[in-house]
Parts: sequence; structure tokens; C-alpha cells
Amino acid sequence: MRAREWAVAATYRDPTDYGVPALPTWRVERDACGGLAFAATDGDEPFIAAADPVRVRR
Repeated sequence: MRAREWAVAATYRDPTDYGVPALPTWRVERDACGGLAFAATDGDEPFIAAADPVRVRR
């Protein structure tokens, strides 16, 4: 999926009208040391985690 297509669809209409799938809802966790983890639902194990995340500029 191209980012431009999603941005246009989200700006002017419901993205699902254009065949763009809805974004999933993720659970975000932070630990005491600043670690970050993403999981699909409350009972799931995180599918991606970073012990020491840093900010980046795009």
C-alpha cells in the first residue's frame, strides 16, 4: 500500500471505501526503564519490542 493512497483516502473519505484496510488497534506498553513493546490484544505476547528506543527524524 502506498502511503499517498492511504493519506488521500483518509483525508477525503473513509479509507475502506477505497479498498484500504483499516489500521489495526495495538496495545502499547512501556516498562520502568523506558522500553517499548507493541501487542495485538491484551492477552497476546508483544510482536515487536525495543529495550532502548531512540527518536529519529524522518
